[in-house]
Formats: sequence, structure tokens, C-alpha cells
Amino acid sequence: MKPEDFRRSIIHEPGEFLAILERRLKSAGSSGRVSARARLLEKLSTCYQLVDGELSKAEAFLRKVIEIGGFHAELFKLEASVEPGEVLKRIKALRRAAVDIYASSRSGLKASEGEVAAREVFRAGVGRLVSIYKRNRRILSTVRKTAIEFSRMPDVEGDLRVIIAGMPQAGKSTLISRLTNAKPEIGFYPFTTKNIIAGHLAVEPYGRIVLIDTPGILDRPMSERNPVEHRAVLAVKHLADALLFLIDPSPGKYYSLDEQLNVYRTVQGMLQGKPLMIVLNKADATPPGELEEARERVRRETGAEPLVVSALTGLNLDALKNWLVGLLKAGTQGF
Repeated sequence: MKPEDFRRSIIHEPGEFLAILERRLKSAGSSGRVSARARLLEKLSTCYQLVDGELSKAEAFLRKVIEIGGFHAELFKLEASVEPGEVLKRIKALRRAAVDIYASSRSGLKASEGEVAAREVFRAGVGRLVSIYKRNRRILSTVRKTAIEFSRMPDVEGDLRVIIAGMPQAGKSTLISRLTNAKPEIGFYPFTTKNIIAGHLAVEPYGRIVLIDTPGILDRPMSERNPVEHRAVLAVKHLADALLFLIDPSPGKYYSLDEQLNVYRTVQGMLQGKPLMIVLNKADATPPGELEEARERVRRETGAEPLVVSALTGLNLDALKNWLVGLLKAGTQGF
């Protein structure tokens, strides 16, 4: 699902909604020579259409989330602390309530005797319709916030999706910027990447590799991880066709090799046998002896041969690209 598909489902916040409603009510029924009652009926209809339109967008968004499932459904639950299906039930109930209010108010307005009575019915009907939005502002704000979040996510559609994972400050953002057309924010402190960043690598005539830079994951229990880390975990679980796990062996590393290898084991358990490459990054900043010591330890404890690279200088990035292209050619996506 592309980000623009979610952008069309973003509802207005309560303040914006009320301002739009006020403008539309002022212009409704102002053209032509119509009776006062006809103007009120048009204004009532205008109010209902606006309320239902917002709820309809919220319903469409939730249906998309449920239909896609996986990463998006779990991310919605992470953001909203409730299953999208439960919110959808609530939104559908609100739409039914709005229909009932509109129908009864319209009937009452038509049957009212005199302009004063008609205005009272109209004000009551509009008030009840608006109260649907006001009383449910919390759940509607959650839907709006999540739809905005999804609309800002990168396009991760491709023929091979490769997650770049590791602890904060391992050089993930630098690597993706060197391998693809992505322009991530790169900083010299942990947790620079707060969201998911994607870069695309076209390999003619085979297709497109999507490299996905995730927020860093720390060495701690799942229950203690923050929302930023949970996003990375969800990306590994639901988006990865393959994974690059970056380890920083340099003297200036933020986290020990013990911590980084613990996170590696956690991530490896999520992959369910999908292709994985361990990448020892920052070779340019690591003395040869320390680099070889780290390489041997990784080999001994994981049973895998790590690839030594420098995302900063480009060392061995061609070899890394060749591995990725080989996966694409072999049709390993979907493992």
C-alpha cells in the first residue's frame, strides 16, 4: 500500500472540522429564493454530509489497515493501544447514529409548525450531529494521527525487501544512503532514525531492491522497549525478505559486542530462516587487530562469516551489492 492511499483518508481535527462546518452552514441555502424551512433543511443536510464524510474516511482507512494486516495492523495497535477492528466497529456505529439523527431531525423539521419550532429542531439536530464528533474526539484523533503516520511512511513496495537492522549508531543510515537513493538524517548520536526510511536500488532487468533502514534496537526485553524500537521489530517481522545486521566493532562504539550479538540473536529469531548477512561496519575506524578479533568472535558465536565494510569509505560495498543482487536474481523474496 502506497503512502498516498492513506493520505486520502486523513480526517480533520475537531477544531478544523468545526471551522469547516461553520463556513459551509453560512453558505448553505443562500442561493435562490427558497423558504426558511428549505434553507434549514439544506443546512441540516450539509452538516450531516460533513459528519458522515469524515466518518466515512475514517472507516475507509481502518478497512485498509485491516485488509493489509501484518505490519500496518500491528503498528496501528502500537500507536492506538487498541485493535483496528474494534475501532472500525465504533466508527460504523457512529455512522449509523448519524443517519438516525439526520433522519429524525429532517422529519421533525418538516413536521414542525412555524419558523421558531423549525429552528429549534434544526439546532437540536445539528447539535447532536456535531456532538458525535466532539464526544468521540479521542478515538477520531487516534485515527487521524495514525493515518498521518502511515501517509508519511516511505514506499516499501519492491521485488526484494531488505531490512537493515542493528543497534543505534551502527551506521545503518550511512549504509543505506551509500547503497541507494535514500537521503536519511544522519547524526552522531543514538536514535537519529525515529521512523522507517526506505531506499530503492533498481537492478535491470530483474526488478527493484528496497532497503529499509529501521530505528536501532537495544539489548533489553520486549516489554521494556520504546515505541521507536517496536517499529523496528515490526519491520523485521513483517517486511523483511532478507536482512543485513550491522555490527560496530570500532573503539568508539556505543554498545559492546556482547550487547550487539544479543540483539543479533533476537533479530535472527524473528526472521524464520530468511537470508541474513552480518556486516561488520566502520572498518575505516577500527584498528586491524581489533577488527580481526571482532570478526573471529562473530564467526565463532554465530557460525556465519561476516562481511567487513566501511559505509563511509565504500570498502566492500560492491560485494554487499552483489549479495543483494544475487538474492534478487534467485527469487528469494517471500521466504
